[in-house]
This record gives sequence, C-alpha cells and structure tokens, in this order.
Amino acid sequence: MLLLLSVALAGAPPPPIVNGSATDNYPQAVMLRHATSDWRTVYICTGTLIAPHWVLTAAHCLTDPEHEGLTELHVYMGTVWSNDAAEQAADDWYTHPDYSVSDDGLDIVADLGLVHVPEGYSIDGNVLNATPITESDVGTDFRYVGWGSSDDYSYDAGYVKREADVPLSGLEGEFLLGYDPGGSATCGGDSGGPVFAIDGGGIGALVAVHSFGRDDDGTLCAGSTSGDTRVDLYVDWITGEVADATTTADAAGDDTGPVDDTGDTHGAKQTPEEKSGCATAPGQPGWLFVAAGLALAARRRVRRGA
Repeated sequence: MLLLLSVALAGAPPPPIVNGSATDNYPQAVMLRHATSDWRTVYICTGTLIAPHWVLTAAHCLTDPEHEGLTELHVYMGTVWSNDAAEQAADDWYTHPDYSVSDDGLDIVADLGLVHVPEGYSIDGNVLNATPITESDVGTDFRYVGWGSSDDYSYDAGYVKREADVPLSGLEGEFLLGYDPGGSATCGGDSGGPVFAIDGGGIGALVAVHSFGRDDDGTLCAGSTSGDTRVDLYVDWITGEVADATTTADAAGDDTGPVDDTGDTHGAKQTPEEKSGCATAPGQPGWLFVAAGLALAARRRVRRGA
C-alpha cells in the first residue's frame, strides 16, 4: 500500500495479497532489496524494468535517512523469492535531482529513482506513458503489481509478486490517487512498484510509480488510498537518463498482454538475512509514510561502485 518498505522474514509462508492475487506475469516488475553490508537489515521495494539495464522505482527506496549503512542493492526478477534466489547486484542508483520530502512527511516531490544493473536482462522494458492523465480518467482501473505485504501487519513482503486492479479516484498534484471500495490496496514493500494502464485485459504503458499510502479508515493497507507519482510528468528526465527507454503517446500503449515469467535472473546467490528491518512512521492523521524510505533533502546521483 505505501511508502513502506516492509520486510521478508526468512521461513515465513506467503499468504495472499490484500484482496489481490499472486501472479507469475509481469517479469518487468522486479523486487529490490536495499541492505546493510552484512544483510542483517533489509528493506523491500518494487521496481519496473524500463530498459535491459535500468529499473525505475521510488526515490525513497534508494535513500538511507536513518543512516543505517544501506550499501547493497539487489534486484530479483521472478515470481516467488527464496533464500537461494538468483539476484543481480546493482552497480549504480540515484534519485531525481528534485527529490525532497518535508519534515512532516506530507510534502513529497519527484519521488523517482533509477537503478542500473550491469549484466542486464534479456527482455524488453515496459513502455512509459507520455500522455497526461486528466480528471476524465477518474474511474478507470489501473493494474498495480508489487512485492508488498499481504495485510496490514504481516511480514511477508518480498516473497510473492502480486497484482490488483484499482480504480483511479482522483488527481492530486503530481500524484494519481487510487482507491478500491472492494479493499484491494498496496502495502509495505510495494513502494516503487508499477501502476499499469489496462488495455483489453493486458497491460499497457507504465503510468505511475507507487509513492505512498493514505490511511483513510484507520488501517495501514486495506481500505487505504494509494498515491502514485505520474510518469508522464517526468518522462523527459527518465528518457534523458535512460537512452533506450521507450515512450508512447497513448496511455494504454500496445496491448501485449501479461507476459509469462521466464525466470531469467542474473547474479550470485545471497545468504539469508538474519533479520530484516521495517521502520514505519505515521505522519499527520490520515497519512502513512515510511520513515526509513524518506530523505529530508534531495539526493543527487551517487556512484556506488561496480
């Protein structure tokens, strides 16, 4: 549901999503694990492969405001993560230069970041939407895909990729707002994940990146409103950074439909985490943010080493 980078505790069984369903489609929807060098503290986020070597995610997924020493960032492409899953270590990651969040966590700007994977993946990246989303789109269903927790207080983020269709309930600044009266919602670990246009039952262009969840009814996940950073407002920056990213003038894009997961992964296997960290902090009433995912000032590009 939100800006929370929830955790995966080794050995726990993966229950179902918050009124969504597990999926083995959308291989471009990858899991990110941002960790300390000893892998004792791990934060889970979601991202979208937009070119063979590039993943688009939320900026707050790439920051370390609590100074926990998050130096490792791994990408997993697959359906169900396990301790022996093959991952690819990112060699560079950075946030949009205008990324910032206010001290109270209520004002967030340019919550987008990019992750570079050196070996790349042998599938095409998702097309980016370049068409402005307007009030006329309110009521349209969009497809959310992520690796987040299945319920308000569960610790299963990062085990299973899930999907849910959520209608657009409104626009607010640079955010799309998604609310499903049926209860489908994003949750901890879905931060940075894709919001896809739906075209004929399949997926179209990437229209937004998940940024935060608004606590509308006293629950963290189910019943909340999702706030998602619009891709169309930042497509020039994204394509300027990623030369082989592609865009479409139609939000629906080409109807390629869900793509079966090929299981194509790269990189060395990692040892299991002894524990994972989940630092969540409520903002003002009606909002929920992840403290560990939000920096107090914009972070410029930082080389992380090969």
